[in-house]
Amino acid sequence: MKTLMITLSTLFITTISLAQTTISIKDFEILNNTNWEGTLSYLDYQSGEISNVETTLQIKIEGDKVKSNMQYTYEPNKNNKSSVQIKKSGTHYGNEKIVSNTFKNGTRTIVTTYTGKDDNRKANIFITHKFNNTCYTIKKKVVFINTKESIVRNTYTFNKIY
Repeated sequence: MKTLMITLSTLFITTISLAQTTISIKDFEILNNTNWEGTLSYLDYQSGEISNVETTLQIKIEGDKVKSNMQYTYEPNKNNKSSVQIKKSGTHYGNEKIVSNTFKNGTRTIVTTYTGKDDNRKANIFITHKFNNTCYTIKKKVVFINTKESIVRNTYTFNKIY
């Protein structure tokens, strides 16, 4: 029994150590000076349907910031430039708290969270960034406060342009 407990404890500690709760700019280096094309799929609250929008994305790293330039092919008025800084000793990506940071089989997965509003309701929002040398996805999951209701609000799916 003692051997079983030691084995289980070791396995638990190993699992915890693989899922970091901090990030560093080095985690994003694979994205530096890259160009991407893909699709934004989002839940349209008016129709209840999933809509798709063609997108392109360029990413640069400058200091401790990840800079993004997003273009929506058929909706250029929605184009967006952003600059997100790693803060609080790597525990925050901008204003989003780091939930986990894992690296497995060449793919990094970073999950962040923040409290905000979606569909004019308070919610806990989780953003999952999953990327490697050829693919990048960003998924936004919304969990409405005081309910058990959760939805995937949107997903960006990109392939690297060579």
